[in-house]
Amino acid sequence: MEQAIETLARAVVILASTSLACVGLLVLARERGEVRPAPLERAGGAVGLVNFVGIGAFVFVGLGSALSLAGTIRPPAGSHDDAVRLVGIGVLWAAGLLAACGLRAMGRQLVSAAEVRPDTRLVTSGPFRLVRHPLYLSVLLLWAGGALALLSWVMALCLVLLWPLFVVRARQEEVLLERHFGAAYREYAERVPMLLPGRPPGPGRPSRPVRRG
Repeated sequence: MEQAIETLARAVVILASTSLACVGLLVLARERGEVRPAPLERAGGAVGLVNFVGIGAFVFVGLGSALSLAGTIRPPAGSHDDAVRLVGIGVLWAAGLLAACGLRAMGRQLVSAAEVRPDTRLVTSGPFRLVRHPLYLSVLLLWAGGALALLSWVMALCLVLLWPLFVVRARQEEVLLERHFGAAYREYAERVPMLLPGRPPGPGRPSRPVRRG
């Protein structure tokens, strides 16, 4: 039974990694082929690459860990690692569902860069009613699910390093969109948390609006 669950966990991580790679390539191809107005404003700097790093690294680290079990923990016999792996598998499926719903809600508004175009509109439907950045959250959940499913200390470390970088990236986008949407985005940011559902902005915290990332 233990071996079967480990095999299932490895298969799910492989599926998640390859699916993420395919979706990422499709999004980039659609961006290049779609005709839209030029950006009015675009955030620059290394932080703007954090989503590419988070996605690309998961594809390579996830596949490498699942195929070779490098960077994983081999628990002693009789431990409860099966339960941990099953939780990880559930988190991976939740991440996939969240990403799918987020992509559907975004539609043609989806872009890989932190930017605002003349036809950019505020998206608050679907998972954007729960958190302001469901797509970023889905990437972080993939790392968390992969770490649990494979008992991977490497993926856990990557999650710890990536989380604050995604927060910085999200705040960078919020500044852009607050300038573009003004009061409408401030109201949205005041009632919807950034990354963790059920955790609204704290008192006194600047209510910067957020992007649909």
